[in-house]
Formats: sequence, structure tokens, C-alpha cells
Amino acid sequence: MRRALFLDRDGVLNVDISPYVPDLASFEVFPYTLEALKMFHEAGFEFYVVSNQQGVSLGITPAGELEKMSQRLQEIVRPHGFEFRRFYYATDLDEADHPWRKPKPGMILQAVEDFGISLEGALLIGDKWSDIVAAEAAGIPGYLVYSGVSSSRADWEGRCHPAGEFSNLLEAAHALAIA
Repeated sequence: MRRALFLDRDGVLNVDISPYVPDLASFEVFPYTLEALKMFHEAGFEFYVVSNQQGVSLGITPAGELEKMSQRLQEIVRPHGFEFRRFYYATDLDEADHPWRKPKPGMILQAVEDFGISLEGALLIGDKWSDIVAAEAAGIPGYLVYSGVSSSRADWEGRCHPAGEFSNLLEAAHALAIA
């Protein structure tokens, strides 16, 4: 049985030049992303992206560009025998208080419903305190990486309790995919 790995898109899968990636031309994948995903795939994980993308509601990132970025990620991984099962995006503004917007667990719970996922053995890797809180609310461990918005413990301390901390997704893969 494959285990679910929930990934935040920004900071985990790609370089986020600013708080928002406006278009496909600005989208870059970290050089270690594919290697890390291969390790997780070989360890029995399937992938779901759960990502806040309020740049859509702010008019910074057109919805069509967000879709192109998702397609680009699929193009990168498919030749290696796996893909992202689905991309879940919360595009509402923070103040809209949407149940999908992290720190709420709505995107994770929707994936559970859509795919009949067992949360046993599932985990989430993200770069913000809100990712970790969403994981905790869904009942799975959340691991924090420092390759995105979170740049130090001071950014999240007191807001959440990550199950572990890593420099980036590859470091997390070395620790978690082998465990």
C-alpha cells in the first residue's frame, strides 16, 4: 500500500523568487527536487500538492498560469515513472477564511475523500508554520523545510510543532524515505 506525501508547492518543489510566482516563465524547480521525489516514490509514497496560492485572487498569478506550472511539474516527473495524483490549491485571500486555506486541513481532507487515502504513514512537508498546523489538524506529522519562506526558527516558533526540520526536500528524503 502506497503512503500519501502531501507537499507544499512553493519552497518545497520550486524556487519562489518573491512571495508569488506570477507565470510559467518565472517558475523554476529546485535542482534536487526530482532526486528527492524519486527517493520518496521508491519508498512507497504517492504525491499530492496542497498549496495556498492567494496570488490568483490578488491578480498576480492568472489561474491559467498556475495550471501551466502544475503541468510543468508533471512533465518533469512523468518520465521517471510517477506523477502527482492531484494539485489542490487554495486561491482565496487569507481573510476569506476558506476551509482549504492552510493552516486549516481542508485540502488534505479533500484528498483523503477524493482518493480514499489512509492517513496511516502519511506526512506533509512544507516551508511555513501554516503547513505544519494543517498537518497537525489532519492528524499527520508535518515536517518543516527551510528552502522557502521560513528562514529561521523565529519565523514559526510558538506557532507549530514540526515533527522534524530539514534544510530542503532532499535532506528530508534522505531522512524520511529511508525510515
